[in-house]
Amino acid sequence: MSDTNLSVYENLDVLITEKLLKNDSLFNHVYWVKQDLELLPHREHILGSVNFTDITSRKDDFIKELFSTIVAWIYGKKKQKELFDMRFKQSDDYGIAASFLLQQAKDKFRKDRPQGQFGELLLFNFLQKFFSAVPLLRKMPITTSSEMERFGADAIHVAKNENNILFFIGEAKCYISQGKFSTALKDGINSVVNNFNNFFKEMNLYTYDDFLDEDLKIVAQDLKEGRLKNVKFELVCIIIYNENKDITADSEQEIKANIINTITEHCHNFNKQFFNSFQGVVINRINYILFPVWELDKVLADFNKQL
Repeated sequence: MSDTNLSVYENLDVLITEKLLKNDSLFNHVYWVKQDLELLPHREHILGSVNFTDITSRKDDFIKELFSTIVAWIYGKKKQKELFDMRFKQSDDYGIAASFLLQQAKDKFRKDRPQGQFGELLLFNFLQKFFSAVPLLRKMPITTSSEMERFGADAIHVAKNENNILFFIGEAKCYISQGKFSTALKDGINSVVNNFNNFFKEMNLYTYDDFLDEDLKIVAQDLKEGRLKNVKFELVCIIIYNENKDITADSEQEIKANIINTITEHCHNFNKQFFNSFQGVVINRINYILFPVWELDKVLADFNKQL
């Protein structure tokens, strides 16, 4: 391993911390709790939804703040600065340079598939907020055909703890049809496990293009070439589904209790025999993010208008 590579790994935790997206403004508009569910594996998972202030949903603010993270999803900080500086040099105007950068990012989106990209963008934010994991690889390209988008994980992020370099394989499922919690959860588990099982076989499906800075490209390359030690994979599945159960109540606290009760009821009713077809050691790596959205079709339409 070269001196440059050694330097990256000696400071990897610091590098990752520096690159983490500061997305508190988004999560101010997300209500979330962690708790064990009647699902495998038995450990704390994340239950979330659009936040409320008193009895008022913060849906519009949530969409606005989620949209504000798309530049960070598309471009790493170095590339952002390069594009911004190039346009600023031409225009000598901060507003023009900022608008140019945003438009460049928006042009990467496929505007005919808002639910897939809505889910992937939310996953991108959750991985950084709750797992302190930054992007490493992604399917190429973002604007690929709908057929090709079925292959490969929705997110590959990296983190570091005292003992391991952690690689997070993420899958996002976003279902507009009502009553699809079980279908979405099964599809999410099947997909994330399949992507884990085929990860090294399908590494040619992934790229680190413009969103990854040079130092983390070393990590991606070393992972691909089998040079890394103390590697551990974690699987993350975000399930975004259209909920229609009435959660109306006289207070914010009651509304939020109703949200959690709605999610836990779905988990209670989920057919646990589904887990029998998977290796326990693989299932034990799964982390769930369960995210019901009321009137999801309208939320996606509002999100798509931003593009």
